[in-house]
Amino acid sequence: MRRVCVAALLVLATAGCDKAEPAPTTTATAVTTVATTEPAATTAATAATTTAPVVLGDGRHPVYLTKVAAGTVTFDLIEFLTGDKAKALWKKEHPENPDGPPNDYIIVNENPKLRTLPVAADADCRALETLGGVDMTTVPCKDLAAFLKKQNEGLDVTPPHIAVLPFWLTVEDGTVVRFEEQFLP
Repeated sequence: MRRVCVAALLVLATAGCDKAEPAPTTTATAVTTVATTEPAATTAATAATTTAPVVLGDGRHPVYLTKVAAGTVTFDLIEFLTGDKAKALWKKEHPENPDGPPNDYIIVNENPKLRTLPVAADADCRALETLGGVDMTTVPCKDLAAFLKKQNEGLDVTPPHIAVLPFWLTVEDGTVVRFEEQFLP
């Protein structure tokens, strides 16, 4: 009888073990428990920065500017298609006129999401001297919004954009280091 009771207790005890607890989810706190020579606060801060979403990767990106102020820029990311990609999209959208887009470019703006990035203190800002012209001028970034307002005076600028023409932003390590206004014929 004693053996039966012990066996029953073992069965009951192991039955509870069969129900596995859910595995704990990994968090920034779990990162600090990993053996390291860094202080825990530094490790947690590092984990937080590496998991932050990337607004825009390194490289050049076409955008419509919506706000330039106090060391930041807010923009509407677009696609600026040329060559074969522009022709393929044009043929798809205009089967009656398959010759391709006028001036060999198409701007696609299907996502109205606005994004904001910091601007480097020494960022290079280049804009067209006049709309319709091809000559570029350097504009201090702190003056870019005012310059664009004057440049686009009397034109129908679609809010929230602050300029008629798109810009190319050059991003390095999550910071805008260059603005270039795009000439359009």
